Amino acid sequence: MKASPNLSVRTRLQAALAILALLTCFAGAVAWITLESGQSRLISLNTGTLAEVDDALRLSSDAADLATRMPFLLALDSPFRVHQEGEHILGLIANIENRPDLQPGIAADLMRMRLAVFDLLAATQSRSALLDRILRLNAEVAREERNLALLSAGTDQSINERGEWLTLQRIASALLGAGRAENLIGLGEFQREFHGLTRRPPAAGTTIGREARDRLAAFAEGDDGLFELRRRELAHRIAAANALVRIRIGAEMVSSYAAAVTATAKKEIASELTSTTTLISVAKSTILVVMAVSTAIALFTAKFVASYVTAHLSAIADGMMRLAAGDRSSSLPRGSGKGDEIGKLLRAFRVFRANAIRLDRAHRQRVRQTALLGTMVSGMSDGVAVLAPGGGITAANDRLAEVLGLPLSNLARPANLDQLLEANGWRSSSTTAGYAELTDPAGRTIERRDRSLPAGGAVALFSDATERRQLQDRMQQIQRIEGLAKISGEVAHDFGNILSTISSSMHMLEAASPERSRELRHTIASAVELGTSLTQRLLAFARRQHLEPELVELNDLMEGLTDLIYLTLRDNITLGVQPADQDLFVRVDAGQLESAIINICLNAAQAISDSGRITITLASPDGEHAVITVEDTGIGMSPRVLAHAMEPFFSARRDGKGTGLGLAMVYGFIRQSNGDVQIESEEGRGTIVRLTLPLVGQAADLSPPSLPWQRILLVEDDPVDAKRSSDLLIEAGATVELCTTAQGALDCLANQDGFDAVITDLHLGNETAGWQVAERALDHHQRVKVFVVSGHLPDASPFGTRYGPRLKLLEKPLDLANLLGDHTVPSDG
Repeated sequence: MKASPNLSVRTRLQAALAILALLTCFAGAVAWITLESGQSRLISLNTGTLAEVDDALRLSSDAADLATRMPFLLALDSPFRVHQEGEHILGLIANIENRPDLQPGIAADLMRMRLAVFDLLAATQSRSALLDRILRLNAEVAREERNLALLSAGTDQSINERGEWLTLQRIASALLGAGRAENLIGLGEFQREFHGLTRRPPAAGTTIGREARDRLAAFAEGDDGLFELRRRELAHRIAAANALVRIRIGAEMVSSYAAAVTATAKKEIASELTSTTTLISVAKSTILVVMAVSTAIALFTAKFVASYVTAHLSAIADGMMRLAAGDRSSSLPRGSGKGDEIGKLLRAFRVFRANAIRLDRAHRQRVRQTALLGTMVSGMSDGVAVLAPGGGITAANDRLAEVLGLPLSNLARPANLDQLLEANGWRSSSTTAGYAELTDPAGRTIERRDRSLPAGGAVALFSDATERRQLQDRMQQIQRIEGLAKISGEVAHDFGNILSTISSSMHMLEAASPERSRELRHTIASAVELGTSLTQRLLAFARRQHLEPELVELNDLMEGLTDLIYLTLRDNITLGVQPADQDLFVRVDAGQLESAIINICLNAAQAISDSGRITITLASPDGEHAVITVEDTGIGMSPRVLAHAMEPFFSARRDGKGTGLGLAMVYGFIRQSNGDVQIESEEGRGTIVRLTLPLVGQAADLSPPSLPWQRILLVEDDPVDAKRSSDLLIEAGATVELCTTAQGALDCLANQDGFDAVITDLHLGNETAGWQVAERALDHHQRVKVFVVSGHLPDASPFGTRYGPRLKLLEKPLDLANLLGDHTVPSDG
């Protein structure tokens, strides 16, 4: 069948269905007309003949109901049910008697049936009452019979006594048989047996069972005895059966009458059926013709679907299966129906095939890219591990074992990466989100970076950062030296002013009056005290070489750092410090943090071309982090400079004096301390730098440690250092004996015992006085421990290793952590 290319499959099928619908409507119209004609005939039939048929059917139904209900009256046990069924039967009889065309003979039969029903009801009700009494007597006789059976089975009686009990049991059994007898003859047999057993005299010598005999006789004899009740009950049963026979005869007469009425009605219906059948035959013929035409159209449509739609769908399905199996050469004809659904499916198949060919090509490219990626990963200098969601290693390159210092066999079997690192001694020294720094006992440092995968799991990248970490430490030292050089330059200027003040005051002392001399000496003393303070602060900043995190309270740190920052600023730059309302405890390297803040302030000062202000604010906005904000009123930074501000070796200074390490080192230090650095800047409006550090525990961790020495001899000629060191030791719980000269210390050691430790300044008037005090203490007091302190320690001790760990060298100012630390004494060779 060749389909028209201008019509879609849907249009053709809809046209066929429309024709079928029209034919169906035509057939329905014919059937409707026929049914309307039949309905008019049925109405006339209903008004006449069917009314008679209905009357006859109701009569037959009542007669049939009488015939079926009669036998069940005798089977009912409840008097109420018997009365209920009898009332229903009398109602049926009344319905039949009320018919207007009832024949006289049928009326007489119905009257006899009514009387028979009354007799049946009376006999049944009387019998039901007797049955109740009989059942109670049967129950009592059965109980008596069981008791007699138990007595006759006793083994402690004589033969005569047991025989007497057996006789009584047989009497009771006869009574039970009478209670269950089905007719008068059976009842008479059990009554004869009963009398025969009761007349039998008791066995000789026995007096038992008299009471049982009397009870059994009471059950059996008299008008209320079992035999009399059973006789009357059986008589009522016979009367009820007789009444039932009479009712059945009447019911048969009524049924015969109903059959005659029904036959007459059937004849009338048959004549109407003949005329109606003729009309329906005409309608059937018309419907058959319509069905034949509809069938032809349906076959035509089915042929179209089978030859065009199904054939093309099968071809398309086979082509898709071959395409799914990898056969990209399969093709289908373009088809004649270019605009219908089949044509669209054919075009879709060609698109699928083209897409499959492109996917194959893309797959081959992906395979090549995957191979290239594998080669790149294998050739990387960093270790790469692909982790499952549980942390297990699913894939890794060979370089991973080298970076971690593990045998390659450890990665050949499935292993958990974290457990593998922990088992081989790698410990995390710094951790942030997605980044960790690990160290091993040998001092190696590696960096770990994790990135989550979309399907779960992660990729871990390990880099050997040992050399870079060492380089960073050296760069931090360079940065600190650079900061120290800047501060030293500013301090040198202040020292020039101090020395000028001292010099001029000394010249004026020669010709000054006594009162003026006191003023000049006070001026000299103040200048000396200021110089001492500047020296102590410069030494405190310069001595912090180790990078050990400790618990630091930021308000206290800034209070001690403010004067040092003042020294680095020009006179036209003001410094404002706003401490926090509460204590801010962080765990950082104090020296590194001081260096970071000074570097930021130096950068801020360089950004202020004329006069300006630098403000340092301490706060904790969220209660979990401490924020150090340094804000200046300088020239600010452009977006380009701001984007590179924290990159190493990037400097915006045009004089070439900047190394570009300041903010980069600050950023690295703060990130290693689990913090963050944010910079906000706008050209012409200044810069804001925020250092964020996590808060830690309370000040209880800052309480000074207790010393293992109770009595300490302190030898110090500088009054400021002497007071500071003495207060520090006393606060730590020690008893301090202070000497301000070397000779005083030697005399104290010669005259007193019981010192646990000796702390002496190295320079007590000359280069060897401190060593003399130390030697005297170590030689004459075997348990004492000696600490030699100085702002400029020599490279080695003159005693070599003679005193071992009893002698330690410490730099000023005195610090409890260094005092308690394990410091080795270098030898002079």
